[in-house]
Amino acid sequence: MPVLKNLPGKLKGGKVNGELETPRGGELILRKMSLNRNPFDDELGGGGGGEEEWSEGNESSLLEGGTLRDRNPFEDEEDENEANEERRGGTGKGSSLKGTLDRIRGVSPLKTLGKLGKGLRMSGRSKGEGTPSPKGSVGLPSPMQKKKKGRRSSEGSLLRIAGRCKESLRKESLPNGDLGSEGGDDSSRRLSFLKMVRGGKPKRESVTDRVSQDPEEEKVEEVPEVKPREPLSVLEILQLVTKRDLLLADTHILELEQECEEAAAAAAALSSPGGVSAEEVTSPSSKDGGRRKAKDVELLYEALQKELWDVVRESLRSPTAGPNLGLVVQVLQQEEQADRDWAQRDTPPAGPRPRQLKQRWKEAVAEAADATLPQQAEAQAGQLAAYLERLRSQVVDNLAAARRNAVPVYPEEYAAFHVYVQSYHQAIARRLQKITSSPLQVADIYSLLDWIYNIYDRDVLGVVSITMPINRSQLGPLLPSETVDKLELDCLNSVRDKVTNELSQVLDEEEKRWTEMLQSEDYQSTLASTVIQKLQVDLDRSAAVNRNLGSRVAQCSLNGLADFLYSFKKKVEIFHETFQMESGERVNGYVSTTIAQVNCCPPFRNFVERCGQSGSELSEESARRANTSLDRIVHQGVKVLSDRLFENIRPFFDKLVKRKWLNNTEAYDAIMDIIKEHFKKFRRMDSPPYQELVGEVHRRVLIEYLRAIMRGRIICTSLKMRKRMASRLRDESKQLKVLFKDLESASSWLDSAVPHLSEIILLEDTPSIQMEVGVLVREFPDIRKKHISAILNIRGMTRQTERQEILNIVKDIENSDSLTQLSRDRALFSEVPVTSEVHCLNLGLSRIALTASSCFSSLRPRRKRTPDREVADDML
Repeated sequence: MPVLKNLPGKLKGGKVNGELETPRGGELILRKMSLNRNPFDDELGGGGGGEEEWSEGNESSLLEGGTLRDRNPFEDEEDENEANEERRGGTGKGSSLKGTLDRIRGVSPLKTLGKLGKGLRMSGRSKGEGTPSPKGSVGLPSPMQKKKKGRRSSEGSLLRIAGRCKESLRKESLPNGDLGSEGGDDSSRRLSFLKMVRGGKPKRESVTDRVSQDPEEEKVEEVPEVKPREPLSVLEILQLVTKRDLLLADTHILELEQECEEAAAAAAALSSPGGVSAEEVTSPSSKDGGRRKAKDVELLYEALQKELWDVVRESLRSPTAGPNLGLVVQVLQQEEQADRDWAQRDTPPAGPRPRQLKQRWKEAVAEAADATLPQQAEAQAGQLAAYLERLRSQVVDNLAAARRNAVPVYPEEYAAFHVYVQSYHQAIARRLQKITSSPLQVADIYSLLDWIYNIYDRDVLGVVSITMPINRSQLGPLLPSETVDKLELDCLNSVRDKVTNELSQVLDEEEKRWTEMLQSEDYQSTLASTVIQKLQVDLDRSAAVNRNLGSRVAQCSLNGLADFLYSFKKKVEIFHETFQMESGERVNGYVSTTIAQVNCCPPFRNFVERCGQSGSELSEESARRANTSLDRIVHQGVKVLSDRLFENIRPFFDKLVKRKWLNNTEAYDAIMDIIKEHFKKFRRMDSPPYQELVGEVHRRVLIEYLRAIMRGRIICTSLKMRKRMASRLRDESKQLKVLFKDLESASSWLDSAVPHLSEIILLEDTPSIQMEVGVLVREFPDIRKKHISAILNIRGMTRQTERQEILNIVKDIENSDSLTQLSRDRALFSEVPVTSEVHCLNLGLSRIALTASSCFSSLRPRRKRTPDREVADDML
C-alpha cells in the first residue's frame, strides 16, 4: 500500500528546498507508527482485534474542541503524494496538500475510502464471526446490506443531545479516547468518520486507489448515479417546526415515522423462525436505536402540535389570519389522510397512529377560547352583572374576529365557525358552573338567571348568528337543570325571608310612629311604599327572567303579603281601641294617623292584584285574604272619621224640620259648615277610600235629614204652609246636592229622595200624589208604608179614603217580584225610623179643628184678610 511503500522515505527525513523537514512532521509520522497503527496492517497480518485497536486509538483523536487534533488514516495518502512531490522537486507539503485536495474535490467521500471503507463496513457487520476481511464476509449477503442510504444523524436523538455532548468532553479528556466497551459501537464510529469526511472539502481518489479498486467497482463508477433526496436529520426537522414551515416539517416527520414502521417490520420478520440475523436485530443497541427514533418522532409531533396550536391561538388575536393558519389546515388534512391510510391497512402496525389532529385541533380551539375570556375569579360578590357583561362583550368580539379571520381559511367540512362557537359556549359553561358552586347573593342570582335565559340567547347567539347560522340545539345548556332549579328556589326563599323578617320589623317600627305622631296633624305613612319596594325588586327581576319564575315569585310574595296585611289589620284595630279609651285631646293627630293608615290600602290592593295575576287557586285564596284585611282597615278608618264628623253635626239635625226651622236656617248652615271644615282634612285621603268616605258621609247626612222629617214635628194646616215647607225641603236638598258634588261624591242617587217628598207634600189631587209615590218607591225600593204615611201626616191629609188609595200604591209595589232583589247600595229608607211625635189624640183634634174651621169659613161672609191674620195662620 502507499503508506507502507513510502514509509522508509518518511523515516529518513531530509531537506525540502534546502532545509530540514520540520520536527512536527517527523514526530507525526513516528506517532502514527507507534500509536495509530494502520488498520490494513492488522488485516494483512491476520492479527486479531486490529480494527478495534485502530478505532480505539483514533476515535479520541478525531476531534478536540471541535477541530482536528491528528490526521485520520486517510491522510497517509497525502503523505505519499507529498513525498513523491518532493522527489520531483515540488514545493513541499503545502503544495502537495493543496494538489491532493484539488484532485479529490467533488468526489464522494465513500468512494475515496476505497477498500479501507469497504473493509471497515464489512468488518463491522461480521463482528464476532472471525477475522474481518476487507472484502467482506463470504456467503449470502445479509438483508441489512441492502438497506438504503441512512438518515444523517443529529448527534443521536433529541433526548441524548445533552448526554452526547458530555460524552465527547469526557473522551477528549482521556489520552486514548473512550476505553470502555470495545471502543464504542461500530455504527457510531462509522457515523463519526463520515461526518468528519463530509465536513471537509471533497477529495479525489489517488491513482493508486483507483488502480487497486476491483473491476466490479470500476463498472459501478462508470454508470452515472442519480442521487436520491437525502432525508433530513431530527434537528433539521425540528428547525423547520420552529421556523413554522409546518407542512414541510410534517412531511419529513411522516417519512421518519414510516422509517420507524419499516424498521419495526423488518425486525419482526428477522426475529421470526428461519431468520438469518435474529441475534443482530434483537441486540440491545439496535433496540435502543429503534426506541430512540420512535421517541424522536413523538417529540417532533409534540413540537409540531405546539406550533400548530400557537398559530390557532394567535389567529384569534391578530387582525388577520396570516399564511400560517393555512399551513395548519394543510397539516391537519395531511395527518387525517395518514390516519385513514393507516386504518385501511390489512394489518395496521402497532404504533401511535391515529394521531387524530383534527380532534386535537378542536381541543386547541377550546383552550384558546378559554384563555381569551375573563376568569371567574374576577366576578366579585354583588357585581356579577358587570362580570357577565364583560363576558358577553368579549365573546361577541372574539367570535366576530374568528368569523372574519380564521373561519374562511378552513374547508367547509370542518364547520369551523360552529367549532369556535361550541368552544366559547363550553368555556362560558365552565365559568358559570364554578360561579354557582359557591353561595350567591340574591341580586347575583337574578343577574345570572337573566343572563342564562335572555341575554346570552339574545345578545350573544342572536348577534353572532346574524351573518352565520348556528345550530343552537347542539350547544346544550349553560348550566344543568338541577343547578337552575336550585337558583330559582334560592329566589323564593329570599322572598319568604323578606316577608317574615324584614317586613315584620318594618311593621313594628310603623306602629311605634303611630303613637309618637298623635300630636301632629300632617302625618304621612311610608309603610306601603317601603314594603312594596322590597317585594317589587323580586317581582320585577323574576318577571324579567321568565314568566314561570315571575309567577312563582309573585305567588310567594302574595302569600307572605297576605300574612303581613293580616298583622297590619290587627295592629290598626289595637290602635283605635287604645285611642278610644284615652282622652280626646289629640283628636287632630288621631284623624291624620287614621287617614295615613287608610292611605296604605290602595297601593297594597294594587300590589295584591298584580301578584294574583297568575290565576292559581293558591293565589286566589291569598288575594282574597289580603283584600279582606284591606277592606277591614278601610271600613274601620271610614267609620272612625265619619263618626267623628257626626258627633259634631248630629245635635244640629235635631233642630231641623220644626216650626222654628221654617224661618231659621242656623242649624242647617252649621251642618254645612262643619261638613266642609272636616273634609278639608278628609281630602288628604287617597281614592278609592276617599270615595267610600264621602259616600258614607253623604248617605248618613241624608239619613239624618230624613229622620228629622219622619219625626212629624210639623203638620201643615194650610196650602200656604205646605208650599213653604216643600220649598224649604227643595232648597236644602239642592244645597246638599251641590255640596256633595263638590266633595266628589259618587252617591248622586241619594239627592232625589227629599225632592220627591217635597212634591208629595205640595201636590193637591190624589192621582198626582199616587204617581209621585210610585216614582219614589221605584227609586228607593226600601221605602215602606209607614214612611209614606208619615209624609201624608205632615201634609195634613185626614181623609182615610184618599190615604188608603195612596198607601195601596206602596203595598202593590212591595208585593211585586221586581223588588225582591234589593241592592244594599240602594238602601236608604231602611235605616230611617218613623218616630212621629204627633199622638193619635192630637191628630184627631187636629182633624176636628180642620173640619170645623172649614165649615165656619164656608158659612160666614168673606172678608179681606189682613197681613196679621195671614201671619197667624202661617204660625198655626
